[in-house]
Parts: sequence; C-alpha cells; structure tokens
Amino acid sequence: MPKARKRSAAPLTISRAALLVDGSDAQFRGFIHDLIAYAHRIDTVREAFAAIAGVSPAQYEILMLVSRAEGLPVGEVAARLHRSGAFITIEANKLAERGVLEKAADPADGRRVLLRTTRKSYELLQRLAPYQVRINDVLFGHLDAKRFRGLCALMREQLASGDRAVALLGFLMREAA
Repeated sequence: MPKARKRSAAPLTISRAALLVDGSDAQFRGFIHDLIAYAHRIDTVREAFAAIAGVSPAQYEILMLVSRAEGLPVGEVAARLHRSGAFITIEANKLAERGVLEKAADPADGRRVLLRTTRKSYELLQRLAPYQVRINDVLFGHLDAKRFRGLCALMREQLASGDRAVALLGFLMREAA
C-alpha cells in the first residue's frame, strides 16, 4: 500500500492582517470565490437584459448610463464604466446607427460629443423595465437601506483599489516576463 503524501499548505494570497483569520487566508479565498460567482451572476443578468433590448452587453451598459444622465460626454461615459474612450465611441456609434442613441456636439464645448437617448431607446427601456425590476429585486433582496448605502460606498472604494491593483498588475506582468 503506497504511503500517503502529506499535503503542503498553499502559500498565503494576502498579507494584510485584517483579512487573515488565525493566520489563514481561507476566509479571504472563500470571499473571493463568492465574489467571482456573484460577478458571474451579474454578467448573466446583464447579458440577458442586453438580449431582451437587442443590444450587446457593453451597449446595454452605455444605454443604461446615458438614460440616467441625459447628454453625457463620451469621456464621462468611459470614465464611469471604466472603459476606454475609443471603446465607448465604437459602441456608441453602433447604437447611433440603429437609432438607439443620438450623438450631438456639446454646446459648451464643440469638440466634445454628447450621447443622448432617443424615442427608440425610451421604448427599449420601457419594454425592459419590468424584467429589470423583478430580477434586481431578487438579486439585491438581502439589502436594506443602510446596507445598500454602505455597499455603494464600499464599492466605490473597491473600484478605486481595483484600478490601482490593475495598474500594479501591468507592472508586475512586465517584471515577470
């Protein structure tokens, strides 16, 4: 009978004491796995909403943002969605070709392009809203007002940390190569 091999402990994946429990990163790893699983659920919902609206998931994000703040500059859309201006321009052009968004020169600065909703986008959003309400009520059903406000604040902070981590990752990838 072969001798059982002793498993060696996996190395820690975080060093911050606040995120270690009894010197272990197991709870942190569980949190990361849950966060990834939830992100997959969010992506699945976004893809479904986009399909109902007849647009791509990225176009859905743009449409939803522009529909909540009429007349947004392309650069601001890019910043809010954490995407490049070129990417937003390409996707907004596709929406404009289909009549879902309209592009107009910014009256305050003719060099900037503003994105606006159209009658067609309004009709798409009206058709989509009942699905969004039902799904979002379930997706975020465990949040009360206090937890929702706290989660919003935490997410803004985490996005900023995520941006810094991605910048560091780029540097480390070059170092590892």
